[in-house]
Amino acid sequence: MDKFGGNLWSIDAKTAEMQFIGSTGLNVHLWEALAVDSQGRMYAAYGRYFAPYAIYEIDPDTAQATFVLQTSFIGLVAMAFGPNDTLYLVNERDSPLIQTPIDLYTLDLATGATNYIGEMSSGGLLIRALDFYGGELFGFASTGLAKIDTQTAQVTDVNPSIPSMPTSTVSMCFSESGAIFYLDGGLWMIDTDTSAWSFVTRTQLSGFWSEAEFFEGPKDPFALWMGGATNGPMTVNCSGATPNGNIAFVWERNGAGPAGPTPIPAGYPCAGTEVNLSSSMQLFGIMPANANGEVSTPPQFVPAGAARTVRIQAIDLTTCETSNQVLISY
Repeated sequence: MDKFGGNLWSIDAKTAEMQFIGSTGLNVHLWEALAVDSQGRMYAAYGRYFAPYAIYEIDPDTAQATFVLQTSFIGLVAMAFGPNDTLYLVNERDSPLIQTPIDLYTLDLATGATNYIGEMSSGGLLIRALDFYGGELFGFASTGLAKIDTQTAQVTDVNPSIPSMPTSTVSMCFSESGAIFYLDGGLWMIDTDTSAWSFVTRTQLSGFWSEAEFFEGPKDPFALWMGGATNGPMTVNCSGATPNGNIAFVWERNGAGPAGPTPIPAGYPCAGTEVNLSSSMQLFGIMPANANGEVSTPPQFVPAGAARTVRIQAIDLTTCETSNQVLISY
């Protein structure tokens, strides 16, 4: 959702193609903190700093906004539904200034009752986005991806050696398979274990967006992302593949020029399928996905070299579907 305009957009997780859904008709104040419950109902906070935010339900098909309740929070910046549809939120206690304390609460949308859990800003980890996966609460902080204890509000940086991307936009969400999508001048993916981030593709996003939320299509998107860091061992990860099917990884070095489309040559599996690589692409390897349609390659180093780039793409050999392309610069 557009933070200032109140417009709702959809973004294709594979291609980053954007589609305008509609306008809430409310654009005097700020839209913050999208959150979707287990029934697929989407909510957002609308208001401005130093004045209490209201919660609205947002129709994901039309962007129509329906008032739910008024809160007392003057710095509500992020929300996420946890187990049993408990709604957690982050509030900047005193002001929108970067040094204000950051607090974690729960909010009952039926009664308006709130429960204070604790202060979250220890260690300078100022949370700007929330989402749950696997029963754990994650946040995107001023220093990168973090885990948040829902009992104490303690914040732990997933990997302090990997900083967050410089940005004024913080929009993070999990797919059902655990892939994290992040918006910052384009579409990125973040590794949950290492906090490493990898570029998926460019979008036409403007500079300021509230949080993003993920809506599943007929199947979880066939997504590719990197784990680790370019100065150390890296893994190639996929989700949304055919369960127990084989996945081929193709790649090319020095991928700074035009990137296809290039059809897979005759005589190979999925011949004729187009990939977003040049004709100099090579087969990186073939690996089986697990029963959840997930696969991760063993850690290995990206070849050393100055001012070089590598492009990687995956192909589901059962369906011949291609993943997004990942670009690595090193």
